[in-house]
Order: sequence, then C-alpha cells, then structure tokens
Amino acid sequence: MTPEELKARLALYIAAEAAILGGSQEYQVGAGSTARRLTRADLGEVRAEIRSLTEQIVAATAAAGGGRRVTYIRPY
Repeated sequence: MTPEELKARLALYIAAEAAILGGSQEYQVGAGSTARRLTRADLGEVRAEIRSLTEQIVAATAAAGGGRRVTYIRPY
C-alpha cells in the first residue's frame, strides 16, 4: 500500500475509535435478566491497528525517500 492509502485507512480507524469512545458502537438487546449487550468493535483492536498503520506509514515514507536523513560530521 502507498503512504496515501495507509493514511486514508488510518483516518477511518481514528474515526472508528472516536465512534467507540462516543458510545455509538455498543447497544443492548432485550431487558432484564435476558438482556444482551453487544459491541460492534473492540477498542483494543482498533487502537492496535492505529499503531500498526502509523508504523507502516513511517516505514513506507522512509522507503519512498521521504524520511529524514542524519549526517554525522566529525571535526579533524
């Protein structure tokens, strides 16, 4: 994937994280002792993917020559 594709995917995961934190990803079916609470997405998995995508973007950018270059100068 290109850095642009990775960034677009990262934006979707960040939006998913915001939705989870906003509470719109969890709902309850039924009432009383038979009620079931369902969660559409797992916050831990979303955050792990955000970290993974961030690392992939850094690596892809560096591989494309967009990374920073460090030069050491030693005086004689």
